[in-house]
Amino acid sequence: MECHHFVDIFAMKGLEYLLAVLFLVTFVLFMRHLKRHAPAPRREPPPPPRLEETIVAPPKDSSGGR
Repeated sequence: MECHHFVDIFAMKGLEYLLAVLFLVTFVLFMRHLKRHAPAPRREPPPPPRLEETIVAPPKDSSGGR
């Protein structure tokens, strides 16, 4: 009986990288699929400005400032 086994932690590294790349490619394709079938957002007109937010310039005096 042998109780010591050599464990190579880098033996499966290539498969791990392949899995990661396949996951990312699948995720990108899935997101494109979702965006293609999503309904277009409705554009609402912006609300009118409130009276407090508008800037009103005073009328110019024609008498020369007095």
